[in-house]
Amino acid sequence: MRASAVPVILLVLVMISQSLAVISCVELENGATHLETDYGGPITYTDEHTYATLGSSERSATLTMPGGHDYDRPLPLVIALHGYSSSGSFNAWWMSLYDSVHENEHLLLTPDGTLNWIAMRYWNATEACCNLFGSSVDDVSFLEGLISEAVENYGADPLGVVLIGHSNGAFMTHRMACERGNLIESIISLNGATWNDFNNDCPDTGRPNILHVHSTLDGVIQYDGGSLNGAQYPSAPQSTSFWASRSSCDSAWTNLGAIDLTNSDGYAETDNLEHLNCADGNRVSHWRINNGSHNPSLNAPGWAYKSLTWGLADFVRDSDGDGYRDDSDAFVYDSDEWADNDEDGIGDNADIDDDNDGLTDSEEANIGTNPLNWDTDGDKISDLTDCDPINEELYTDTDLDGVCDEVDEDADGDNWNNDQEFNCLTDWLDVSSVPSDFDGDSVCDVKDTDDDDDGYFDENDLFPLDASEWSDNDGDGFGDNADTDDDNDGWSDVDELSCGTSHGVCDFLDPDIDGDGHPNDDDHYPLDSSEWADTDSDGVGDNADAFPSDPNEWSDTDGDGVGDNSDAFPNEANEWSDLDGDGVGDNTDTFPTDPLEWIDADIDGVGDNSDAFPMDVEEWLDTDGDGVGNNADAYPLDSSKWEEDPNYAMIGLVGALTMIAVLAYTRQRHD
Repeated sequence: MRASAVPVILLVLVMISQSLAVISCVELENGATHLETDYGGPITYTDEHTYATLGSSERSATLTMPGGHDYDRPLPLVIALHGYSSSGSFNAWWMSLYDSVHENEHLLLTPDGTLNWIAMRYWNATEACCNLFGSSVDDVSFLEGLISEAVENYGADPLGVVLIGHSNGAFMTHRMACERGNLIESIISLNGATWNDFNNDCPDTGRPNILHVHSTLDGVIQYDGGSLNGAQYPSAPQSTSFWASRSSCDSAWTNLGAIDLTNSDGYAETDNLEHLNCADGNRVSHWRINNGSHNPSLNAPGWAYKSLTWGLADFVRDSDGDGYRDDSDAFVYDSDEWADNDEDGIGDNADIDDDNDGLTDSEEANIGTNPLNWDTDGDKISDLTDCDPINEELYTDTDLDGVCDEVDEDADGDNWNNDQEFNCLTDWLDVSSVPSDFDGDSVCDVKDTDDDDDGYFDENDLFPLDASEWSDNDGDGFGDNADTDDDNDGWSDVDELSCGTSHGVCDFLDPDIDGDGHPNDDDHYPLDSSEWADTDSDGVGDNADAFPSDPNEWSDTDGDGVGDNSDAFPNEANEWSDLDGDGVGDNTDTFPTDPLEWIDADIDGVGDNSDAFPMDVEEWLDTDGDGVGNNADAYPLDSSKWEEDPNYAMIGLVGALTMIAVLAYTRQRHD
């Protein structure tokens, strides 16, 4: 079916506008090879480009690579998609992408769309643009195949794929983002649009970054949306907001400033509008070229640099092609190394001790420790010196006996167990800190009650560390066993033992041995200087005898003048006699001659022990045991009653009156 006239005219205008520029011929070469490069640093890429033809004989595309490119050191892949009727090479030239290949260091793929029956190249993008004649060509699969081939065979980085398209090519970038979003890092769409029914026609296959660039005065693809080929396409803000909504970004964009993209005049005509805070981590932006046309005069090389810088802002290279991105590769230009666990400058693959703990990786494998962790069990002790490197509770072996200190009964190997050292106040982890044990009995001096083992407790031993000494009678610092004059009286111990002395004169020659002024012959106590007489011959000297003339008494402990031997209460000054022997002194005993009584609390003359009512002066007997004293008890022998019955009294009165009446009557008759 033929398209309507209006869309055809518009597309022809696109073709004419894109053909006004002159494109220089680009010589293509096939068969670029892998390079043997020095991994000691970055590659210096040049403008001596190399080329390869990708695809099939039926449909192919040219891959442009910077001079110096090594397939083993991948670069981002930029795919330039031309507008309706144009070509990949023209589009790349117009956007300054050929110079960008070496200036911005990327690969460039410039595929061509399919020729329709009027010899116009097009991409089968959306229903609006630009499959005018209903072809079934599958451009999505075609581009996917080119990407795969570039990645597999030509050193294209699969994480750095950027599609940049104009007009019909811009529509195609949106379709690729919909159907192959998982393969794409970013799309840069210049003066195109996405699906009008975005939610139904654009499948969700990934979250590429979306940069939608559009001129406000675009007369072909309207900024505010329109229709082509009988189908609607959304406005530039809508195309952007569809993607922002899918990625859960801010619904309203934020103006991040102005950018100079066109006319090379230094004037920043383009608004940088971004939907921030995308929940999925990608970016969605709209660059609005104010007063720009469908084919704006793009700055060279500014357009390529700025647009690709945006498109690859999140991309991190793998400069040495070892599979580790530069931001996580410790050796960015060494494909054999990527990690340096111990940061010693030697990559882990070459380093035989990756954690620098003194154990080789193979040794750690044998003992079961982690070769990437110097402290496998996390006890802050290096695996090399850790007694048990896989048990965080065991870590030191002070005496190197193979038994960890924490379970070793003698951790320092000094033959004193840990408990002994703790009790003896020495360091159980220091072999030089050993408990003192003077007598060698395996009981440290701190705990030993007889340090010199001489049979005398230390507390009574004046020489606790000298087994040959324990006393010093004269306090001269020499033990009595070694001292020849123990009392320091000028007489040797030998002489004193032979004659006895107490004050410097040999006793058997001394007339007053105790020196009390009383000659030995007159002194009852010749060896006691405090006594010399015993008048009552009771064996207690008069000076100490409280009763020096009474041979039966010599002490009066309570000072009551009655000797202790006669005093029934020798420790109580107020008592000395107990006539009735009841244990209560006569001065205190109310009944001093009655051994059964000593107190009369109610002073009724009856002792409390005999008094049935010791606190009642009126009562002392209760013969019938009814609790009522005999004096108050009307019936002292009857425990069932104790008061007079008033009825009995009345009967008695009546009886008495009757008796009187009878006597009176009898007497009257007698008279």
